[in-house]
Amino acid sequence: MPPSRIRRATIARGAGSACGGASRAGHGGLLARGSSPPVMCGAANSTEDVHASTDASLPDAHPSSAPIPKPSSSGDDADNAEELEAMLAALRELRGEMKSAIESPLMPNRQQRVLELLRDRPALAHRCGVFPDVTPKLAENNPPVAAELLLCLARDHPAPSHNLPAHFDALVAMPTSLHSMEVVNRLVSEASELLPDDFVRAYVAQCISACRDGAGSTGAGPGTSPGGEGGALSSASGLSSGTPSPGTGSRMVRLVCMFLQLLVRRGRIRGGTDVAAEVSSFCVERMRTKEAAALYRLLRAAEEREGGDAGEGGGLGEIGTR
Repeated sequence: MPPSRIRRATIARGAGSACGGASRAGHGGLLARGSSPPVMCGAANSTEDVHASTDASLPDAHPSSAPIPKPSSSGDDADNAEELEAMLAALRELRGEMKSAIESPLMPNRQQRVLELLRDRPALAHRCGVFPDVTPKLAENNPPVAAELLLCLARDHPAPSHNLPAHFDALVAMPTSLHSMEVVNRLVSEASELLPDDFVRAYVAQCISACRDGAGSTGAGPGTSPGGEGGALSSASGLSSGTPSPGTGSRMVRLVCMFLQLLVRRGRIRGGTDVAAEVSSFCVERMRTKEAAALYRLLRAAEEREGGDAGEGGGLGEIGTR
């Protein structure tokens, strides 16, 4: 055999011995201790090492997964942080004032501050801690605050409260008083379209029932609306002074009749309806009271304006002929 071929064969046998030795060493040593199989010899391993490399100089295998740098918004973040801090401070203050408003009448300046907080940030009404079970206390002690709160809950700030029907039910269930009627009067004046007919009908029935039962309270005390806020009812009826009314009509009857007149003028009691028939029947029972007679005339005029025939059927004309 030529010397060159002998030399090449010797080199090949040496290389094979090296790989074989490494393999035997792996089987005898690493595998005996539970290690992974021996590393394969060849070019495939070098290719795998390249793809597995974490060298920053190598191109990224998935460039789309890299985060896209965003422009700096430190100014917006600062503004948002300030607004959040101001909102939380207002919420803390509102919750504290509401707790006091539920327990007792607020001084006029504190009451005005609560109204400002609700008007500036109406969304806070949903988080101020007033639930339907305490609505009667709030309405009796601070009628303007109760009315403003319910207005915020009824409007889109950010959406009407799902507890709103329960708040209305609480107003119907509470004893009829000047303050509760002031709250309802304010709701009818400023957000009549948001009040369900069932609520108005139920509240009117409750007022009439309170007069027939001799229950209820005029409620003209320290919690009366300051500065005329929602207080048109008390000033119009002349009951805020607390003096007994003349004649045969009771104070409660006078108060309810004045309240019902306001509902008629604002279109929430219409001639020819069931609630109008109930109110007119109540007026006939109390016809010797001046306010009841005025309410009856107002109902009849409303029915005539709406095109009804007051002299026929079971409307107001029939009641007036008794």
